[in-house]
Amino acid sequence: MKRICVLVTIALSINNSSFFSQIDTEIDKKLKTTVSEKKDSLIWKSGSIMSLGFNSVGLHNWSGGGQNSMSVQGLVSLFANYHKDKTRWDNNFDVAFGVIKSGVGGNIPWFKNDDRIELNSKIGHKINKSWYYSGLVNFRTQFTYGYSTVEDKLNGIYFSNLFAPAYAIVALGFDNKPREEFACFISPITIKNTIVLDDSLSQAAAFGLDPNKSLRSEIGGYIKVSFNKKEPLSIKDLSFKTNVTLFSNYVVQPQNIDVTWETLTSLKIGKTFSLTLSTYLIYDHDIDIPRFEKNGIEPIYYMRQDGSFYLDDQGDPIQVKGPITQFKEAMGLGISLNF
Repeated sequence: MKRICVLVTIALSINNSSFFSQIDTEIDKKLKTTVSEKKDSLIWKSGSIMSLGFNSVGLHNWSGGGQNSMSVQGLVSLFANYHKDKTRWDNNFDVAFGVIKSGVGGNIPWFKNDDRIELNSKIGHKINKSWYYSGLVNFRTQFTYGYSTVEDKLNGIYFSNLFAPAYAIVALGFDNKPREEFACFISPITIKNTIVLDDSLSQAAAFGLDPNKSLRSEIGGYIKVSFNKKEPLSIKDLSFKTNVTLFSNYVVQPQNIDVTWETLTSLKIGKTFSLTLSTYLIYDHDIDIPRFEKNGIEPIYYMRQDGSFYLDDQGDPIQVKGPITQFKEAMGLGISLNF
């Protein structure tokens, strides 16, 4: 009888061990499934850099000379990226605006020294480890009027305005993203629209448009290379991002490539302050930029060999205009918020 009880006890122990082992296996499977589901589930990653800076210089009976000045500049850079399974959607929105006043007196106007609105959105479907089928939309413009000189502002002569110009790009192609901070988008099919919603500028055929037209569309190829890194070179509280875009019109002068290149570097100082440096380079063969002397005030005019100026229909000298590389740099120390 004792032998029978022992055998029954051993059998039950083996059975229970098998049963609990089966339970553990099922739990492991569920845990692995849960981890896999979380890895491929909906993921939003977002962040921002916000900076506001102020600068003032006041001189009174200063023997060394100089000029009073005051400037205010703000910058907001936002991103929101979505990733689920094989779908990826990256979004960036950048806004910058700054004004400066040099000199003393009520008749000294404020000039803007920074003005930009830009939206980028790119969606892709994963092909393999680092390549995506992708579509991209880019839109950029500015807030308000742009003037070349004090005289032009006092006389109401401006060269840009809100949505004049505005640039809208729609592109289809392939996106290479071998790692999180780097991306290279290549599009063989791109439509670039130049918009001028200002009657006086459209009548003057500004920004490569035909006279009295408000829209110019181009088809061509487009490349965009982006890099975004937090704490590059292991420098704490430093962030850096840059992107370069290239566009070539297939139909009209494809050898003339439109280029934009921007960078934003931000160094956090404590919890509240930051040092930011932004640069923006543009070359667009369709934009005629007025030429000025090195002082930025005196215009450069077309001149004959005998030293006389070429004149327009009104008898005024004709100012030199044409495509040229545009570059803007802004550095500021101010209040900063990072999210």
